[in-house]
Amino acid sequence: MHGGSSAGSTQIQPSDHIKYRNEEQQSDGMKIVTGDSVLLGTMSFRLVADKFDMNGFGLEPDPTSSPTTGIKIYQYIKNYYEAESTFRFTDETASDDANLTDIVVSSGEKNVEPETYKEYDLDPEFDNQDPNEYTVTIKDYIDAVDVTATKSEEHATMKIKVPKHKDDGSLDYDGNDEDSIQYTETDLTSGDPFKVSLNKLGEPDTIITITVTAEDGTEKTYKVTIKRPYGIIEGNIITETTIGTTDTYNAEIRVYKSDDVSADGINWNDIISGTSTYEGVHDKLIQLESMNYKTNDDGTYKIYVIPGTYDILIDKPGYLDVIYKDREVQLEETEQLGEDDKLIAGDINKDGTIQVADLSMLMSIFAINNTDPQYEIKYDFNEDTEIQVADLSILMSNFTKEVTVN
Repeated sequence: MHGGSSAGSTQIQPSDHIKYRNEEQQSDGMKIVTGDSVLLGTMSFRLVADKFDMNGFGLEPDPTSSPTTGIKIYQYIKNYYEAESTFRFTDETASDDANLTDIVVSSGEKNVEPETYKEYDLDPEFDNQDPNEYTVTIKDYIDAVDVTATKSEEHATMKIKVPKHKDDGSLDYDGNDEDSIQYTETDLTSGDPFKVSLNKLGEPDTIITITVTAEDGTEKTYKVTIKRPYGIIEGNIITETTIGTTDTYNAEIRVYKSDDVSADGINWNDIISGTSTYEGVHDKLIQLESMNYKTNDDGTYKIYVIPGTYDILIDKPGYLDVIYKDREVQLEETEQLGEDDKLIAGDINKDGTIQVADLSMLMSIFAINNTDPQYEIKYDFNEDTEIQVADLSILMSNFTKEVTVN
């Protein structure tokens, strides 16, 4: 019986109808001999439950058993059920348990790659007390988490509602109203991880709701808000060589954790402009793990990062690198990099200085256009689809200029 317990006792009354099966071997047990009805015993029990609906309780005859018996069950003295057959108790009272026993927010593969697995703390700790609202703060660069909910009662059902995202990973809004985030709702299996895509840094918190529906229709909702602290890196670049041709200022912004750069053997204090100390540094940076972004066509960029210390590379093929080192990004603050950073064209081989080697590379493919298989954008400084006198003039005007580390 759902939600209840019973206690009972049976007393066998002395009777001439009860005899041993074998007087010599009493271990064979007892037998009942009667040609009429006989009282064999009485049984009493008490139900203990917070809620008991008599509409769900009854007696079910068992057609496979005999003999028949007379039985009367009382509840509150006056109400009773009565039957004259062998019987089974039945209780169809539906459970009202809509509780969870646990919620886990995690990342990584617990069973595949245990070293990548991580569980995030709920604030407050899960205790199933109202209000059932929890906060999780994530300071890792991840795009998704697993949410695992475990229900208390097996007959309950669960649904999870999560934010809807576009193909590029950004939040899906209903029109232009930032307060009308779109959500999707899906069935949730108890104890199984459910993959949830996180809102991007700088977007509103990722809000997840889990609705548990008990067997009797009772509902309980749990809310988990995932916060991603962030700061901002902001700036803009100019490529004067494209003025009058494309009139766009495009470059790639690579953001590195400063500790990762130094761990890779790059010490900015040892880099001396115009010397071989920069040689190979660009290639190391390209191979190092980074967060990569592109400037807007007007050269502006605004990057959301987890607060921390970063090195930033502004990279454009055929141009001198621009480096920013050890930039501390504070929570909810903006780290402003160069305004109108002018990128200097001519460093074709990316060794940190514009010199004879770059001139030689340019002259080796001089006078071709973008229909030629040898054409590469790193030679076409003004991006007019041709490698010609204008590009040579640009390189010569920047001759001997060097990479800058800010």
